[in-house]
Amino acid sequence: MISFYRRTFLLVLVFFVVFIGESQQKRTSRQENKAFFKALNYAESDDYDKAIIAFKEIVHNSPSFVEAYLQLGLCYLNTNTGADSAISVLQKGMLRLSADGQSETLGQDFFMALGKAYQVSLQPDSALMVYEELMSRVDYDDEEFRAEIEQEIHNCENAKVFLANPIQLTITNLGEEVNSRFDDHSPLINVYGDMLLFTSRRKEGKLPVLTDGQYPEKVYYSAHDGGDWESASLLDVFFRNQEHESGLSLSADGKSLFIYRSDAEGKSIYVSYLENDTWSNPVKLPYPINTSANETHASISSDRSTLFFTSDREGGYGGIDIYMCKKDAYGQWGEARNLGPSVNTSFDEETSMIHPDGLTLYFASEGHNSMGRMDVFYTQMKADSTWTLPVNLGYPINTPDDDFFFLPTLDKSHAYYASARFNDNYGGSDIYKVEFDSAFEGELAVIEGQVNPSDLNKGSVRIMVTRMTDKRLVGDYRPDEKSGRYTLFLETGHEYAIEEMVNEEKVDEAVLAVKPEMVYHKRENVLTFEEIKMTPPLKQLIVHRSLAEQNEAAVAAIEEEIKTIEREPFYTIQVLALKRRPLFASLYLRGLDVDDIQTIKCQDGYTRYIYGAYIGYQAAKRRRNQIMKLGKFEDSFVRLLTEVEELRTE
Repeated sequence: MISFYRRTFLLVLVFFVVFIGESQQKRTSRQENKAFFKALNYAESDDYDKAIIAFKEIVHNSPSFVEAYLQLGLCYLNTNTGADSAISVLQKGMLRLSADGQSETLGQDFFMALGKAYQVSLQPDSALMVYEELMSRVDYDDEEFRAEIEQEIHNCENAKVFLANPIQLTITNLGEEVNSRFDDHSPLINVYGDMLLFTSRRKEGKLPVLTDGQYPEKVYYSAHDGGDWESASLLDVFFRNQEHESGLSLSADGKSLFIYRSDAEGKSIYVSYLENDTWSNPVKLPYPINTSANETHASISSDRSTLFFTSDREGGYGGIDIYMCKKDAYGQWGEARNLGPSVNTSFDEETSMIHPDGLTLYFASEGHNSMGRMDVFYTQMKADSTWTLPVNLGYPINTPDDDFFFLPTLDKSHAYYASARFNDNYGGSDIYKVEFDSAFEGELAVIEGQVNPSDLNKGSVRIMVTRMTDKRLVGDYRPDEKSGRYTLFLETGHEYAIEEMVNEEKVDEAVLAVKPEMVYHKRENVLTFEEIKMTPPLKQLIVHRSLAEQNEAAVAAIEEEIKTIEREPFYTIQVLALKRRPLFASLYLRGLDVDDIQTIKCQDGYTRYIYGAYIGYQAAKRRRNQIMKLGKFEDSFVRLLTEVEELRTE
């Protein structure tokens, strides 16, 4: 949680130092001053429970100590369910200020804190009244503070819209096997839904207690046994130091875990690999991903070719921005590119999570049309590699408080995230499952493949996937460097050209039709590429015969054909029917004899592609069975040739 308290600490501290230096002010004693600064130290260390106890004691013993009311209200505002208490305390403190005092620095801080308390308690109209009153008391020359107030007013207007149109969903706590009385957050789940990694600040071994009363962040693991999540356990590889180590994201295949660490250069991104059911020692990602600036979050595309990460490096749009970095043909990271002003704002953007579809990016932002503080948004990459206008996920996923980690599943029908604002939490933030209605479902197939191990020794191997309908490159997959295995995540209802590249040379190719019935719903829906891979048609064997033998055979065939024609009509195989002829039709028909393909424009507006003319139904059926072995003509069927001819346009 980004502290409400930190935003007013310096102003209040400066005011208080001036305040206690004025001899005419006799409201505080030396003992009270000592108690006040002790309470401030608790709050500055994020130990709000102790700070609340200390400030409550000051308010009780010295009811006229106005500054203590403000600090107590801010501390309540930084707890999970303290917004209502904050409103009560702040109102009591404001009543002790004179009319002039309410327009001075301390009074303005009261107004700002009270407005935010109303926001967090989901009372945007009350917050608007407070902010409008505050705006009337702020000097026109104080442009920075006025801009901050205007932003909060804008957030309140957004909140009114989202609160009036809540998203229909069901939220379920993952239970005590996963959650604890400490903060549990950042859930990471593989596409099969049977492995959960998350970050927790619970007590473990000899971890030290930090100033906020919790322990350093470490990564934990839980498996799904088909019914419930198993009891979570620590991943020992992330337990070798006393610092924070937080899980950031998990690759779509569940083999790469990105984590956050503080090191000598600041905040940096590391990666650990799952090898033989064991996570490896984390390795720091190279430049230009990690720099001397702070890099705070990262996630990798399902094809392992593009990393989306956050950084406060120079040259951004303000605060923390989202960047992307692609691998070249030789597996080296290229230049880092800012996602641009359609995504990044003058505020912070964080927790960038790319969906396995390779197009949808989820992230948190304080900008755009936020309800206040961090909200979760999604944007989609367009054909020209720019991004659509971000969409706010709405209430109750987002609130005027911080909401910044959201992990959707493969079909987007549900998601996982952490929150501390529900009554069934075990203490601190807990991990929840969010189930949306069916309108959110996607249509992706999961296909596993493996390249020839000998290719791995030849250079950098890539699996290039191009969607035939629009000739768009939708995947630049990088197989595992040891096993050669890779996992494709492809939208159903399309055909794809699959090319295996070693460095920049094509060594294999295939065509893959991903049909709606191949959509992923459970682990058993994962298909292997070998089951559906297209293989080139076999060449017909040419037999050399004498001219006399060929003539004799030809005459006999013609006589037999004439006899057969008198008995049976001609049949053909319809392999495709389209409203308009797409660019990929020729690619789709690859593998068939070009001379036997006819394109017929029909009266109903369709263009039909038929293959061959066969005497009798059985002959056509046998030929259809042969071309079915190519793996992409399952929808073809045998029909009378005269039926198709009757549909032909004049």
